[in-house]
Amino acid sequence: MQKEDLDFFKKWFLDYVDQFSSPEVFIQENVKLKIEHTARVCENILLLAKAENVEEKDYRLAEAIALFHDLGRFEQFTKYRTFKDSESEDHALLGVKILENTGILSILSPKEKDIILKAVEYHNRMEIPECTETTTEFLFYLKLIRDADKLDILKLVSEDCEKEEELRNPVLEFNIPDTPGCSENIVEDILNNRMSKLADAKNRNDIKLLRLSWIFDISFPAAFSLLRERGYLEIILYSMPETEEMQMVREHIESYLNAVETRAEIKL
Repeated sequence: MQKEDLDFFKKWFLDYVDQFSSPEVFIQENVKLKIEHTARVCENILLLAKAENVEEKDYRLAEAIALFHDLGRFEQFTKYRTFKDSESEDHALLGVKILENTGILSILSPKEKDIILKAVEYHNRMEIPECTETTTEFLFYLKLIRDADKLDILKLVSEDCEKEEELRNPVLEFNIPDTPGCSENIVEDILNNRMSKLADAKNRNDIKLLRLSWIFDISFPAAFSLLRERGYLEIILYSMPETEEMQMVREHIESYLNAVETRAEIKL
């Protein structure tokens, strides 16, 4: 991918999302939220790619994936007024459809186009799919976007934890009630190093724990380092109720992170 291709994509993206500007505050705030999220995911993916010492052309491909990863969110939210895929439609598949229908990627080689489309399609999957067309190169980019995306969502969640109730964005918590306790299934997932399912989330505490469980799907050492530096996990963890169960969760996550850091040091 050439620099002028990426510049073209950036201009196209801004023109595309501009059509979703709305006089309705609720819509406009969340469209703006996703525009800003996209910009930060682009920054994150470049930081991760730099840590992996990729070539310049690979930086551009990574940034293009980040630019387009949530393209379907704008139509989704405007139409359904939610970011919950199960109550609307899969935003990743919607993004792929938009990219294909507009033909915006036609200026690229078939290989680059295929990597972008598949990375967008799979970036939000519970697990990285096992498919025959998967290559080492594609998996690298897919893991990059999944890590970069999770980093920024954890940032948004941590910031929301520190806001007064009336200033919090209910959309980020899928309008789930703020009731006591938490799901045993989600706690069990974390204690067994598994990502949790949204279907098991019954309240805000569960949503926070679900986001925390994403650490078990983080791939790159640089992503763990950024999580540590930025303090997102600590903010979310210590916004949870002071219970024996939550203490177990905190200790387990801390132990997991320490083990990851130890393995990274050994490799170095």
